[in-house]
Amino acid sequence: MKLSFNTETLFPGKSIYESMRVLNQNGLKAIEFWSWHDKDLRQIKEAKDEYGMEVASIVVKLESLVDPSRREQAVEAVKPSCEAAKYLDCRTMVHTVGFEVEGLSREEMHNSLVEGLHACIPVLEAYGITTAIEPLNTKVDLELSGYYLTTSEEAFEIVKKINHPLVKVCYDMYHVQIMEGHVISRMQNHIHHIGHIQAAGNPGRHELYIGEMNYDNIFDAIKQMDYQGYVGIEYFPIHDPVADLRQLHAKHHTG
Repeated sequence: MKLSFNTETLFPGKSIYESMRVLNQNGLKAIEFWSWHDKDLRQIKEAKDEYGMEVASIVVKLESLVDPSRREQAVEAVKPSCEAAKYLDCRTMVHTVGFEVEGLSREEMHNSLVEGLHACIPVLEAYGITTAIEPLNTKVDLELSGYYLTTSEEAFEIVKKINHPLVKVCYDMYHVQIMEGHVISRMQNHIHHIGHIQAAGNPGRHELYIGEMNYDNIFDAIKQMDYQGYVGIEYFPIHDPVADLRQLHAKHHTG
């Protein structure tokens, strides 16, 4: 199992470049982050190459796939994100799909999402980049209210319909636990449709070992699955995270 570390959640107040330096000093060699368009990609690449680090994932610039009237803009947003990923030798993008559109039924938005992802495939193929659509919870993180894709079950249904190796699901276990539960069995049933996994404690989205989720058991289960991607550590720490990250890496990172 390969671990990566989200520079934006784990090190609030630090730049990505500072976060990379800290991670490297502690032998942690894979990162992920959210927005790429507001960062100096050249500087990230130089630091990545200097430290011998990998970029596990970046996030596609937000544009709605559930709104058919925004289809062209949604597909156009994928190309520069693919270019950024390719430049950083990153093979996976996390893809938020957009918010509900007034006047459209869920069926219409579902179909628009499927059609929009189909339209993205030629761009993904041209760059060899996987996009992973992410279900998010709307029960606890109220700033996400109105986000369309809230369950992994619907995400897996969409990915199965599309049936393309470059379109998968980002399985964020924090969000899945809140909306659906049965985190391990859902992964076991759909592991071949998962392109990226993320982890945080629940409740609170803090350290992994604070809360109701037994991440030792979860990670041991992932190690038994046919999964070659990264597991991203994406929590908001309530104390200095470095010691916890080192311990996680020593215990669960198998390379």
